Amino acid sequence: MKHIDQCSVLVVDDDEITRLMLIAVLSDICHCEAAGNAQEAFNFLAVHPVDLIVLDIKMPDMSGLEFCEKVRANNNFVKIPILFITSSVERNIQEACWIAGGNDFVKKPVISNTLKQRAENLLKSKIVADSMFHTGYDDPLTGMKTEHYLMKEVSEHLHYCQINNQPFSMLLIKIAGIHDINEHQGFHQGNQAIQAVARVIEGQLNMPLAKCCRISGATFAISLPNVSEQQGLGFAGKINEAMGNYLFSSGTKLPLNICFKSSIASCDGNSGYNMDELMGQCHASLAANPIGSYLKSGGAG
Repeated sequence: MKHIDQCSVLVVDDDEITRLMLIAVLSDICHCEAAGNAQEAFNFLAVHPVDLIVLDIKMPDMSGLEFCEKVRANNNFVKIPILFITSSVERNIQEACWIAGGNDFVKKPVISNTLKQRAENLLKSKIVADSMFHTGYDDPLTGMKTEHYLMKEVSEHLHYCQINNQPFSMLLIKIAGIHDINEHQGFHQGNQAIQAVARVIEGQLNMPLAKCCRISGATFAISLPNVSEQQGLGFAGKINEAMGNYLFSSGTKLPLNICFKSSIASCDGNSGYNMDELMGQCHASLAANPIGSYLKSGGAG
């Protein structure tokens, strides 16, 4: 289960001094990012997951209440708790916060310990809720997400890209040869090989919101929101190269006759594809390449 110091908080306030003060207080317990207005906050949320939003209720252009309502209307952000910072705690203001979808509030002038305590409480609640919600979402062997997560949560990322007319790519990678390890060296060695493959893939996974799921054996599905097919193919080549470099390293857990297979399916906002259809395209393409390519050191196979 995640610890509070691993959580990320987005502070949204148009006043720079207040913004810096809030960050200084909350940095004692977690990682903090900042946005000076609602649009900056939306831009940040589009590519960076956060665990809590600390939000000034009064901002120009779009108020904190309006921003909160828009966050609650977006399936990608709806589960993020929101802590309002407000100069008034009169009944009508409190009710407006609850109606907009806020989880708690802190009155100005902000008392540091009060802010930290309320932020901690919301973060703890989210950690527990995430842990319960994601039961069955984590692969015990690799620590990656499972196919169940892919079909449920990643489908929402696909939907978000489609309604915003952004590209979305699904990359399927299979390392052929693990079955031979299981048969000749035992399942323990085979599991170590799968774990090694997962670590290599995760080491290349530096795209915002990209997720890698182990869907079976040594087959991995990588979702790439806002990534075109050409960019996805380039990413597959990087993983191939990284796998080759690992294969020929001194600490490798893989046999030299291992093969790398990959396929990709992409769509844009006009396609209307769902996750089942994208995965079907990937599996069909993967099946059409029964052999794959042998890994090479220092380059894609």
